Amino acid sequence: MIGCEYATVFAALGVRVTLIDKRETLLDFVDQEIIDELIHEMRRNRVTLRLGEAVQSVESIDGANGGRVQISLESGKVIQAKKALYSIGRTGAIDTLNLDVTGVEPDSRGRLVVNERYQTSVPHIYAVGDVVGFPSLASTSMEQGRIAACDALALTKTPPSPHFPYGIYTIPEISVVGKSEEELTKAGIPYEIGKASYRETARGQIMGDGAGLLKLIFHLETHELLGVCIIGEGASELVHIGQAVMALGGKVDFFIDTVFNYPTLAECYKTAAFDGINRLAV
Repeated sequence: MIGCEYATVFAALGVRVTLIDKRETLLDFVDQEIIDELIHEMRRNRVTLRLGEAVQSVESIDGANGGRVQISLESGKVIQAKKALYSIGRTGAIDTLNLDVTGVEPDSRGRLVVNERYQTSVPHIYAVGDVVGFPSLASTSMEQGRIAACDALALTKTPPSPHFPYGIYTIPEISVVGKSEEELTKAGIPYEIGKASYRETARGQIMGDGAGLLKLIFHLETHELLGVCIIGEGASELVHIGQAVMALGGKVDFFIDTVFNYPTLAECYKTAAFDGINRLAV
């Protein structure tokens, strides 16, 4: 995630970027269609993608002329650049916690296993945030902390929300909540989708964002909203509309019956809902 964010920021500033990732695709927890759009925009900004590639070595070369780096890949490819940025995600900051005396065992990256109330293997010890792993976002970490504090103090136990939104600050921005097509396909859940491009709305045309896309995923039979995936300007703000509807068990029909201000990007919800309903044989 962080690597993609830096890559797109530098590319937008005119820097020639090569992004190397051991995985075959970027951000594999995000709906693949949204990632396809991101990759298209990255390539449009002249980002070179080396996916499914592992770095074998990195060395400094040509030090007398300002310095460059040479990156050798296990596939035999060699990349030379002015700078190399190494991004490998987050590790838990546990060095000063003296976990050895607690009985809590971290993994190789300093992460702790917790239950849905964020209790570790030692019930009176709780852990939240980066130290418990994905999604490692400030917003989700704050909610995790609230749930853990309520449980520790025996306060009213509200069930953890299954609908955490994820904001990814690439250029263009991405935000998702709920299930992706890939997750639903794997789970054998029947679904349909509805899509709306920013360019279909007056606000999108005013902004000049022709790449923006909002995608709704809903249950084929009940019409319950199961996921929202957005790429484009303001995606991390726009996703909260869908998040609220999902949290209340709402259906895609809600957006058809709702009037949105004009011109706004929120109109994409109505356009996507019509697109989805029109795909049904009813």
